[in-house]
Amino acid sequence: MKNLRKLSVLFLVAAGLFMLNSCNKDEVVTVDVIAITTASDYINMINSFSLSTVDELTSSVDDALKSATIVDCLTVTIHENEDGEFWPRSWTFDYGTENCECFAGNMKRGKINVSISDWWKNEGSLKEITFEDFYMNDNKMEGVKTTLNTGLNENGNLIFTKNVTDAKLTYADGTSMTWACEKNSEQIEGGATILFADDVWSVTGGGAGVNLDKNSYTMAITTALVYNNGCFYPVSGIIEISTEGEEVKVINYGDGECDNVITVTVGDVTETIEL
Repeated sequence: MKNLRKLSVLFLVAAGLFMLNSCNKDEVVTVDVIAITTASDYINMINSFSLSTVDELTSSVDDALKSATIVDCLTVTIHENEDGEFWPRSWTFDYGTENCECFAGNMKRGKINVSISDWWKNEGSLKEITFEDFYMNDNKMEGVKTTLNTGLNENGNLIFTKNVTDAKLTYADGTSMTWACEKNSEQIEGGATILFADDVWSVTGGGAGVNLDKNSYTMAITTALVYNNGCFYPVSGIIEISTEGEEVKVINYGDGECDNVITVTVGDVTETIEL
């Protein structure tokens, strides 16, 4: 994602003033710095903290929750309780000290620590995820993600409140973005089975943080994001990003296709971007 960012500075200088009065110390030179934070950077922040693989592997039925080597570079360890009780449960996801290629070509290294109070489908179940010297695509991730099962809604669908706090994504060049959010996830399909392949989620909510330009931003889901299991990005939905000193960015994930293509609209200009 980092290589999608464009760093450009436009110097607007009145040349005639320099020629006529180049020694005038009171002369004002206007410098307009164009923002370096792109729509891709915001999306990268959101998706980095989605952690779908971790959620899936810690949400299996009881007898499937075992320590295992998932791929050559990922080892999942379950820490047994001293009292012998099955719940609460905790895991360590160890991707090793060198980049490990994972789903959708993402490179990971370091550790993710997970704890959960009860089986994810039981109301009141609380999952907490933290990071230990963890990097995704060479970007360091910090923060805490919690997922709380708040029970069934009026449609009989499971609802989860997902919070991300104190999140920070630091790029290899030392620049960073921060992020905090509260979202509600509704399981709109697949709730009748124990399979993950048929799960579909509808997500609402929003968040805020400080971008690469050190400007504050807010993000709101204005049309629910729909996630199909097996798709890295939402297949539909719209979010709006309001950034200090900039026009609103409207990001549209499309009409249901499982792809990495979005449209970004700023003012009257719409651009198609491949993530």
